[in-house]
Amino acid sequence: MSGLIRIALLCLMLAIPSVSAAFDQLGDADAQGLPVHVENMQADALDHGRLKFAGGPAQARRVHLDVNLPVGDQRWMLWFARDPVDMVKVSGKGWALPETGFFRPTPSEGLLLAGYGFALPHGVSGPQRLTLELASSMRTAPEPRVLREQDVLRYAGRELALAYGVYAALLTLLIAALALYPAVRDSLFLLFSLYTASALVFMASSNGHLFAMPGMRAFGGLGAAAYWLVLQVFSAIALSVVLNFADVRNSQSPWVRRLEKLPILIWGLALLSLIPIPAISDFLQVIGTLVWVAAIAASIVAMMDGLRRGIPMALATVAALFALMVASSAHEAMQRAWIADGVLSRHGYQFALVLVSVILFVGASSRIGMVRKRLAVESSARRDSEDRLRLERMRTGFVQSMQDELRAAPADEIATRAFRLLCRQVCDLLGLDDALVLGHGTLGQELLLVQAGNHQVSPLAQSALVARGVIRMHAQNREPVHVRIEGARISNDPSAPQYAIVPIRTASPAWAALMVPVQAAQGLGKGVLNELVELARVAVAHAEEAYAAIQLRKTAEYDALTGSLNRRSLDQALAREFKARDAQALSVLFIDIDWFKRINDEHGHACGDHCLRSVAATLRAELRPNDALGRYGGEEFLVLLPGHDAAASRVIAERLRQQVEQAVIEWQGGRVPLTISVGMAARRDSDRDAPTLLDRADKALYAAKHEGRNRVCVAPAAFV
Repeated sequence: MSGLIRIALLCLMLAIPSVSAAFDQLGDADAQGLPVHVENMQADALDHGRLKFAGGPAQARRVHLDVNLPVGDQRWMLWFARDPVDMVKVSGKGWALPETGFFRPTPSEGLLLAGYGFALPHGVSGPQRLTLELASSMRTAPEPRVLREQDVLRYAGRELALAYGVYAALLTLLIAALALYPAVRDSLFLLFSLYTASALVFMASSNGHLFAMPGMRAFGGLGAAAYWLVLQVFSAIALSVVLNFADVRNSQSPWVRRLEKLPILIWGLALLSLIPIPAISDFLQVIGTLVWVAAIAASIVAMMDGLRRGIPMALATVAALFALMVASSAHEAMQRAWIADGVLSRHGYQFALVLVSVILFVGASSRIGMVRKRLAVESSARRDSEDRLRLERMRTGFVQSMQDELRAAPADEIATRAFRLLCRQVCDLLGLDDALVLGHGTLGQELLLVQAGNHQVSPLAQSALVARGVIRMHAQNREPVHVRIEGARISNDPSAPQYAIVPIRTASPAWAALMVPVQAAQGLGKGVLNELVELARVAVAHAEEAYAAIQLRKTAEYDALTGSLNRRSLDQALAREFKARDAQALSVLFIDIDWFKRINDEHGHACGDHCLRSVAATLRAELRPNDALGRYGGEEFLVLLPGHDAAASRVIAERLRQQVEQAVIEWQGGRVPLTISVGMAARRDSDRDAPTLLDRADKALYAAKHEGRNRVCVAPAAFV
């Protein structure tokens, strides 16, 4: 509101000096002139010394003015107000002054037009007869007076001060509206700027100053049509501003909503003023007056409706419009010679128009708060949209990086890789050197400590380990927090290090949290914290997905009891070996636990399951990473030995047998002795598929059992 106050003060500073100067001269300007006798052939054209023109078709008046000029050095002038007359000409005995007019002023009059002033010949005294010729197509009633030169100057000064005071006020409103529009982006201020500009033109036209401006002589050649065109254009624009200000589109009254069409009709009538048809020209006075009255009446109706709907300044606007209506009526009565020609009757409608303009501006300015609120909402929405877009782009890139990182990660490295990538992303986002994730029981990790860097234990990691209890407490919250930590406790000391702790959602009783050092005293903004929460959510989601995929793959490929490959996976692995073009050496071992049924019968199935797990672990410990071990069914195991020929495979098979025989398997305080029988077969060039190789290994296993068990048998060439 301080801006509005400055604007109002500026308006007063510009307008008050002119108005004050005008009213300071009112008393001096009321000096009495010489008695003037007006002689005219048409009695109905005179009213107490005023020449009446009814308007319409151009009317001419030729009158004689009889005046007795006193003897002396005083300069006398014929003066009357600058009413809209087409032609004025003054002459006397043996002299004549240049012709002038409202629409075509002479260049000698300049821009400071206040009335019609004709200096009588210097030194002339005694009875004089002046001939005054006038013609006008507009309704007016000029009153010729003979005044001293200094009195004329005072009259002219008053008229100019009042006129330029009105101009100053309107110009100030125009500048203020143009200045506010870029700031608030409300179309009403742009429309109001157009309104004040048209009001300036209308006031200049009413005072006759418009037609004295350079380049406007051709426009003045239109005569009365130029005046009515300006009036109707201004009426259309002014009515549009009031209807917009009153927000008639949201009115509940259909009649009020129809007022929006009235400015269009006025524009059409304004264009008719330019058509040089006598029938139209003769009625310009009637059309123009009706347009002016209709515009004011429609404005009052719209603002009365707006008053019921709570439009700001509606009541003040209605009062100002009523004042404008009264002042306009007084001006019309003055032009009909019904009332005296005075300051208020001549200029009252201009003052009222300025008052309406100021009230409209103040009312429009009261919408700045609403506009600012709307702009703030739009700006906030735009920022939120930009933040969401930026976050989405960051999230998309982070998701892609996370997928690439976890695609081939083993189960025991998924948490480390995922959270290290999270910490690096956080460091890039905040411009930090380090960030970490601390947790327990997350994704199978007993103690989870992941840093952005590859160094072993950073200062941040040391602080986190010391304050593990504090981090755990906040990790179980739902929202991120800022805390100052000193040692293992929360501190209220402003000099203590400050951290942002962002909880990472994990299945209870596991917990994890992102820990970020914060330098700013006010901490991280809510938007930044939300981004960290989102990044943490994405990291956990992809890590859990990758971990679950591995577990699911294990479930599909591995035997749940022994943790070795199941039969389906073994068949697929063996089929892949046979499909390889560069057929390398390949051997298979069929392994069967000896007397396994006796173990189940004597010790129970639980002991049998324990023995199966122990044998699988013993076998797995003796194999290479690229060898395949699986449970083929019951107590049978199958070992694939890619790259091993028969001799090497025989050695491996014997080592496996010995390790199982030497293994100590305890059950309920006792030892369960186990041995295995092994059948081995190596791929031959004639082997085209896996079943052939497996069949030979199975026969070799049968031979080992037949020969007494706890031994290795190699499939001889005779086995087919």
